[in-house]
Amino acid sequence: FWTDSSGVIFSKFKSLNTNNKLDYKIAELCIEAISKLSNGVPMPLLIDLRDTKGTFSIPAAQLLANSFNNLSLIISEAYVINSLSINLLIRSYKRLYKTNISYAVFDDISMAEKYCLEFKNNMSK
Repeated sequence: FWTDSSGVIFSKFKSLNTNNKLDYKIAELCIEAISKLSNGVPMPLLIDLRDTKGTFSIPAAQLLANSFNNLSLIISEAYVINSLSINLLIRSYKRLYKTNISYAVFDDISMAEKYCLEFKNNMSK
């Protein structure tokens, strides 16, 4: 996780092992990193999942969904993907856990960053 002067929180996950799971402890660390990086200022989140395989545990998914809905630090999510399986995972997560945050899925990181910046600019008006 990192941020820059654009006011977007970036994250990159990379795992080539299909048996990997994002578990509750890692989800907690993700929430902690987002909280620290945002300094209490709501920001868009860009999640780069290109070349990632695996899934998440149900408790981790519930924690992420509940935290994102209740923290109000994330104003939008942009996912960057390059596989059908991760696309299906994201869409299933969003459907099952009913997060309130606007999101979009992209196969190009520059388009995802543009989405984040446009969302941020529209929120500040």
